[in-house]
Amino acid sequence: MTTTFKTIGRASLAVGILAAMIGAAGASGLQSRLGGSEWGYSGEADATARYIQFAGAGRVLGFGGCNRFSGSYQITPDGLTIGPLVATMRACAEDVMKREGEFFRVLESARKADVTKLELVLKAEDGSTLVTLARRDFD
Repeated sequence: MTTTFKTIGRASLAVGILAAMIGAAGASGLQSRLGGSEWGYSGEADATARYIQFAGAGRVLGFGGCNRFSGSYQITPDGLTIGPLVATMRACAEDVMKREGEFFRVLESARKADVTKLELVLKAEDGSTLVTLARRDFD
């Protein structure tokens, strides 16, 4: 009985270590795909085009359509968090301000992300899609 318990304990420990390694590899992979990248809304190319850039050292910066913003991001084995964000306080047309506020809310609500070469999908805690952004700096 003791041997069976130890074997199960070792198996559980091995599964736990493997899960932690996979989680760390996933976080590392997400970091390597996001680090230095810039993402925005497909089709937005005017002076109010919104974007986010994942800079080094866990920092983000970008433009909400009216105001520049910056903040932090963190990649964990469970996903991604962005924020808190701080922004300049320029006033713009009401529709631009509304789009900017929604962009900031979406960014700060993100808890998970799927990234390909050309697409960043930010997701809520429950896995539902918040926004799909297109890569702006891809050659």
